[in-house]
Amino acid sequence: MKARGARRRGSTLLETMLAILIMTTVGLALLAMVQKSLAVSLKAREQMSCSRMVQTGFSRIKNLDFYYLFAADSSLSNHGLWAAYPYKAVLDGLQATLAASRFDRFRVQVTFMRRDISDANGDGRTSDLIQFTDNNSDNADDYDTGIRYFDQNGDLDFYDTYVSGGRTVAEQPDTHIKKVTFDVFRRGRLVCSQTELVSLEGFSGDVNPSSEASLALLVSTPSNNAFLYALDTAGRVSAWNLPIAKAYPSDILRYRADAVSPLLVSGETDPLAAVNLYVNSSGILASPAADMSGAFSASPAAVTAALAEGADALRGQAVKDAYTSPIAARALILDLKAPVSTGTTPSGTVPTRSPYVSALLSDPGISTSVTSGICPDVVTLRINGVEVNHSYSQGPAVWIDSTTGTVPVLDTGTYTAVVEFGDYAGYKASATWTFTVEVPDTDNSAPAIAQKSPIGMAPSTLPEISVKVFDNQSGIIPASIVLKLDGAVVVDASNIGSRYDAGADRVFYTPGGAFAPGSAHTVEVTASHWANDPLDKVTSSEAWDFTVP
Repeated sequence: MKARGARRRGSTLLETMLAILIMTTVGLALLAMVQKSLAVSLKAREQMSCSRMVQTGFSRIKNLDFYYLFAADSSLSNHGLWAAYPYKAVLDGLQATLAASRFDRFRVQVTFMRRDISDANGDGRTSDLIQFTDNNSDNADDYDTGIRYFDQNGDLDFYDTYVSGGRTVAEQPDTHIKKVTFDVFRRGRLVCSQTELVSLEGFSGDVNPSSEASLALLVSTPSNNAFLYALDTAGRVSAWNLPIAKAYPSDILRYRADAVSPLLVSGETDPLAAVNLYVNSSGILASPAADMSGAFSASPAAVTAALAEGADALRGQAVKDAYTSPIAARALILDLKAPVSTGTTPSGTVPTRSPYVSALLSDPGISTSVTSGICPDVVTLRINGVEVNHSYSQGPAVWIDSTTGTVPVLDTGTYTAVVEFGDYAGYKASATWTFTVEVPDTDNSAPAIAQKSPIGMAPSTLPEISVKVFDNQSGIIPASIVLKLDGAVVVDASNIGSRYDAGADRVFYTPGGAFAPGSAHTVEVTASHWANDPLDKVTSSEAWDFTVP
């Protein structure tokens, strides 16, 4: 009886402890949920409060004199402005309002915007807004020099205004449109932000003209980043007219520019305005006039004559009476030489059934390295008159088996290879070569394995594993290559196409994730050659170790 009572008391105690544990767990879970819910609620309340502060900030900013709307930061002395700033009280009041809601800082960022009436961004529109751009740090917009930072009174700042030609002008870029961003912070953390466009005319009714150029200009031909070609020599004409199998994509932009057919420049501007044309750092080379509708079109010989082989900058600016447009700039490349094939492989007799068949393509210039470049879309490789799959990436065009993804396996015999190609300027070329495949039955040297990497200490916890596998007597069978990492196969016939560079005889593999620091690893590679005698020399296998840092 006593034993049964003790057992009952023990069971009751265990049940009590389990109940306490379960209740504690549930209580902690509920507490965590409450805390998370509270955090979400507080975050939402913070965002709502911050949104009201942003609206308050913008309502006060828009009541400032437009010419006194500057970038400001409440964390700086005098908000980053000066003690006598006429609207300092407004910013002080805004800071106090934010502080009452427990926000400790605000920041006003200002970007000067202008109308892109010369299509400086090349999007084909002259009605959009772009920001003030000064890449050469001369304090003037790169396209509209009338928009600039100008310390007119010499007080070493750009906060003032002055009167010029009967109108008020700002020392800062006088665009009349500012993109204003209002940021609110709490304990050093950006809580919310809002951006709006603020214009002088929209909030003051002031029709005082800005310093932006008055005329619009859109150069539609040539397009930006286009290629130019010349047909002024027999060699260029021959290269241009050479027939090839593949057609160029329709979106490639190129224009003729030579003495016989000068470069066409056309577009739209204000009616009867003249368009001054410049090339690179030249003076005015031509000034075609727009008609009554504003259209202009001309092929000035002086513009074409000023073009240099390689990169050129064509610039235009419309002028009419005392008014001008912003500068319309077009980046161009003048290509004067056809592309070439500087090396074809293999040649003669090759002792392997898996040769690396390639043609090295390039597009050199006469006096510059800046040319249009090879157009991959028109490269064709044919073997014995039949088009074959190939790869091309800024260098060699390589015969690639479409099934294995690596070099093809060929029967013995003689092959004729032809490659056709062209550059973006439209010049075309071709090259022809032959080779013979003949594999010996006997190869007394086993495949060679070299340049194993990494060995010893790896350079990182995620190293590239690579090794050179080659055989100069009978060639490597690509499908025979097997690479193992810590006993697991990572490269074999199933993925050899993406893990084997036949041109460099190199097998490579990068693990999917970093190794554990300090861990040791083993790599093993196996490969066979084409010759089948003697049997003990057909296959080679080597292993090596490395450790990651």
